[in-house]
Amino acid sequence: MSLNLRYQVSEAEVASVLADLVALPSVNPFHESSLSPPYGEGRVADYVERYGRDLGLKVIRQSVLPGRDNILLRAEGRDAGRCLLFECHMDTVPGWLAPPDPFQPRIADGRLYGRGACDVKGTLAAMLIALRLIVESGRPPTRSLVLAATVDEEHQARGVIELVRAIQAGQLPTVDAAVVGEPTELSVITAHKGCIRWRLTTRGQSAHSSRAALGTNAIDGMVEVLVALRRDLAARLEKRNHPLVGQPSLCVCTIHGGVAVNVVPDLCVAEIDRRTIPTETLESVTSEVMDVIKQVVRSNSNVAVELGPPFVVDPSLSTPSGAPIVRQLCEAATVVVGRPAIAGVSFGTDAGKLSAGGIPSVVFGPGSIDLAHTVDEHVRLSDVARAAEILAQLALSSG
Repeated sequence: MSLNLRYQVSEAEVASVLADLVALPSVNPFHESSLSPPYGEGRVADYVERYGRDLGLKVIRQSVLPGRDNILLRAEGRDAGRCLLFECHMDTVPGWLAPPDPFQPRIADGRLYGRGACDVKGTLAAMLIALRLIVESGRPPTRSLVLAATVDEEHQARGVIELVRAIQAGQLPTVDAAVVGEPTELSVITAHKGCIRWRLTTRGQSAHSSRAALGTNAIDGMVEVLVALRRDLAARLEKRNHPLVGQPSLCVCTIHGGVAVNVVPDLCVAEIDRRTIPTETLESVTSEVMDVIKQVVRSNSNVAVELGPPFVVDPSLSTPSGAPIVRQLCEAATVVVGRPAIAGVSFGTDAGKLSAGGIPSVVFGPGSIDLAHTVDEHVRLSDVARAAEILAQLALSSG
């Protein structure tokens, strides 16, 4: 059913809400060395709570980490036992170091600039404004709507993990489906890659560099392993392809070893980032890496190699194109902006965790991922406005 919500949200309203959010730094504390205090999502969480209370919505604070709470805003539906979830993270990466101030929002040419404007406070603003449209429509949605503003997405995603735990424990109503906020240029994202990260360690024997033959060089051992991974595994990954997200990948992103230029290094540590496609599993991916390591060790008994347990396991997303939430979101978008693209992306999102928890999920929002985490990050105000209208249309017309 069309509710004719197009152009009910002004760019002035978007600018006001989004500027408020950008002006409240919410840098993930994992990045604490990159920005002066205060850190964390606390002030944005307070803002979201006030916004919900002003609309007369039920507010739940869900403790996740000290001083870092998820905020849940609930609009009651006609069927209170069912729920549509809007989920959006509140944390950002650090701001850029050169002027202008990344936390002083600027508007130019219909765009709002500032850290988090695109990733992902533009979508959070759209979700908040969508709640305003729903409340002021005077028509309760068919099913209840919960907006969950979560913490820690930019590090270990502990906010959405706690949210999934609470849903599975029955502390929230049955969630039919979720829309996860990320910059997708208003496309409906049904698939994305997952991510597994390990620390790989090689160990040797230290010695004076003038008598290098008396030692075992851990860096040389690491080189052997990394060359083997590139030669034997990367070639296999290139032969795999998913129609929406493309090929899996393996990337060595950090490496540390040695204590001085005149000491044979006895330790080297590298961190590996493995992007998975929906057909791959943690077990299969780990087994492939271990097979390469074992081959290196067999061919060189002096190399001692350890693959630590993964410190990140981020599931991929693969929601069928025929799922109700895909159809419903496409219908809502069609009313407002025309038929949206259905696509996949290479980056990970909270949707993977929600989907792994049994909740059909899609990813949606204004802005481009190419602008996320960049200097002069920005989002078009008109795109945020249209996103708000689409989300309200979805909540009021489906279920």
